[in-house]
Amino acid sequence: MDRRLSIKTLLIISVGAAVLPSCLHEEKRTSISLKNIKIDGHDEELFSNVSETIIPTTDTPGAKDFSAHLFALMMVDDCYAPAEQGKFVKGLKDFKEFSKKKFDKPFVKCTSSQKQEILQSIETNKNVPEDVAYFYSVAKKLTIQAFASSKYYLTKVHVYQLVPGKFYGCVLVKKVS
Repeated sequence: MDRRLSIKTLLIISVGAAVLPSCLHEEKRTSISLKNIKIDGHDEELFSNVSETIIPTTDTPGAKDFSAHLFALMMVDDCYAPAEQGKFVKGLKDFKEFSKKKFDKPFVKCTSSQKQEILQSIETNKNVPEDVAYFYSVAKKLTIQAFASSKYYLTKVHVYQLVPGKFYGCVLVKKVS
């Protein structure tokens, strides 16, 4: 009986030792599957915060409300050349370091005024690496594009009309010039 108990205990300990590291590993997955660019959940969260800082939630929905960061990631993944995709991902990674240097904490943990200050310094090109500036310009362009093509924008802000004015299908022509 003593041998069985020790074998059972050894088996439980070895299984626990094998499974425990995988349980403690904190790797976040992305919300969408991307074919060409490799980012993790932390990068997606950072990009989501950048998008939300570009178009914050006020009386209108912000970038997070209509998933502008997912639209932008999919556009970069599907429509950009491999060299530009690499530059975008490198800029995203360098952006992490850039924001840590500025306030000694990650961009996600910064206050909204600090986030605004980081983006403002990139816009004015104050000691900004080229890849970070490229990342920010693409992020800003695609975030605005996502907002401008959202259902909310096209139905509430800038009402889209398929054919402006009135259509007259049959009009008499009195004089040919």
